[in-house]
Amino acid sequence: MDVLSSVDPTSSGGSFADPYRPSFFELIAQEQLAQLLKPAVRYVLTVLAQRNPRYLLRVVNRFDEIYALLMLAIDRHYLRTWNASFTENFYGLMRRRRPAVSTKRVESAVSHAALQASQQLRPWEVRVSLLFLVGLPYLDSKLTQYWEHLGGGAGADDLFGEESEQATFRAPSQPSLRQRWEDAFRKGYPYVQVVYQLWMLAYNIGYLFNRTPYWRPWYRWMRVDIRRMQGNEQPLIARAERPLPPVTQFPLLFSALVARRGVGFVFEMLKYALPASIFFFKFLEWWYSPSNPRRRRGDDGNDGTAAPVKPPAPLHPSDDGVMVHHPPGWTDAQILTRGLPDAGLFADEEAPAALLHNGCPLCGAAPIQNPCVLATGYACCYTTTGAR
Repeated sequence: MDVLSSVDPTSSGGSFADPYRPSFFELIAQEQLAQLLKPAVRYVLTVLAQRNPRYLLRVVNRFDEIYALLMLAIDRHYLRTWNASFTENFYGLMRRRRPAVSTKRVESAVSHAALQASQQLRPWEVRVSLLFLVGLPYLDSKLTQYWEHLGGGAGADDLFGEESEQATFRAPSQPSLRQRWEDAFRKGYPYVQVVYQLWMLAYNIGYLFNRTPYWRPWYRWMRVDIRRMQGNEQPLIARAERPLPPVTQFPLLFSALVARRGVGFVFEMLKYALPASIFFFKFLEWWYSPSNPRRRRGDDGNDGTAAPVKPPAPLHPSDDGVMVHHPPGWTDAQILTRGLPDAGLFADEEAPAALLHNGCPLCGAAPIQNPCVLATGYACCYTTTGAR
């Protein structure tokens, strides 16, 4: 068995290679895209809700339900139109009813329209596909939230270790039925997740080594597999759409059909808006990054080189000092009268003076006795700062 034929069916070049069998990485990519869409949309809504909490706070609080309904409508449209989910259609994949006998001779004996009609998903297969595309991720997110609410995650029982101190604490009274259920769910949910992930891993390995044509176990139950598009597919419901009725005779029906086709047009544009939005966000990330030359220009805007930043003028001590009562031996702080070494940066203005490095700006002692650096950056005598 050539493993490369499962990773990329077109790489082996053998007679058994199926060019329309999607590679392992194509299926992984479309699955990861479906998993990344939800946190990306949630992050954008959360940022917008911070600016407009009056309108978007309720949407963020009910995000799981609203996102599930939205994906239900989108995936239903793509399943009925292209025999594929949104992410599968984005990667050029489609679902088909797997025939009992599939050979090139049989496929060439019928027309393309008849072959496409025989592979079209039936209504119950569309509903079951929606159940696993939308219902299963929604149920998994809700169960994970409930498990974390019960104390799962950080601080919970270690899956392969001992219980934490918080987990070992139990109330002295007899626990109720609800408490026993919550405790059993909190302990058993990680094991259920491990079993489920191992089950998915087994199907991934089986598909990789061409042991099964089904990517997921529920595809086997429905007898549906995933194929690459041939490039000449047409929308399945385009031919079934009836012409619009006269608007003067049936205004309500005309409005309903226009709204329905408008929503379908918006859903079709999503597969083009997704890469455009990625490009737009990457452009904004580059525009506001420090590597953008336009943002490094000075006020004159001559070129992309960074303008020299002048050092801040030193803050001289007050004439009266920091303390009201000067200690014995108080002298004024010694200030240099000459400018800084880099006087070329201040050609048009007077160079600022610098403090004497070995003089205390509080008591004026030179050299500083047991230096101590303040939060302001000045170095003073330790005894003076302690008295202060």
